[in-house]
Amino acid sequence: MSATVTKKMVIFDIDGTLLRSDKNVSLSTLEALTRLREQGHTLFLATGRSLFYTKPVIDLLGFENYILCNGAIGFINHLQKFSNELASEDLTSLLDRFSELEIDAVLVTLDRLHRVSSFDLAKMKNAMSYVGGDLPPIRKINQSKEQIYQVLAFYDQTADKDIASRFADFDFVRWHEHGVDILPAEGSKAATISAFAGQLAFEKKDIISFGDGLNDREMLQAADVGVAMGNASAEVKGCADLVTDTNDNDGIFKALRRLALI
Repeated sequence: MSATVTKKMVIFDIDGTLLRSDKNVSLSTLEALTRLREQGHTLFLATGRSLFYTKPVIDLLGFENYILCNGAIGFINHLQKFSNELASEDLTSLLDRFSELEIDAVLVTLDRLHRVSSFDLAKMKNAMSYVGGDLPPIRKINQSKEQIYQVLAFYDQTADKDIASRFADFDFVRWHEHGVDILPAEGSKAATISAFAGQLAFEKKDIISFGDGLNDREMLQAADVGVAMGNASAEVKGCADLVTDTNDNDGIFKALRRLALI
């Protein structure tokens, strides 16, 4: 009689994790996802991307559950079950400061990106290309009526301390040398994962997460097994329970084999 497999909640970051450096998916990763589903495990995406930029990956890999904008939006079975938007008044103050400093920003609603400035198009294009996106067009938006879940800001590390110290109601998560995600304080992939785990009756011992970026640190620590990709920084690897091979060298497949899940 075969042993019963304990069902797991397995969470994957996208860029640098599920996707190779060329933004394609390896055959070994496709096989790993198929085997996990065949065994009845529950799979989630957890990404800093908006729905607009995540939709191609959702469709390609057949994900039904996904956490977007670093935890600000969450879906189970394609139904939105979690929302944590930015406060309009605080956002206005932030954007005013960005204008003073000539820092470009993009506002993220559920399914669109709204660029608000054009101070340094080259810097924005460089950062957006990392997530496979183009430069969003400038769009006017009514901040008091639209639900804004995240801001993408484009500045280097020299401005980090000044900006973060002025806006304690926001969390600032760097994902690129020129790109920072801004979300409500206390919001994170880990917080939304925890909320969904409770809804789906998963305990911490049943959670496995994969990531490579600074915005993955909390979710690696919140899981029973946090797996850092081999291409992650030393800081991210230090938050993990297991370090696997790189996203370009079958890292997900190798880790799942090591954990005896496939």
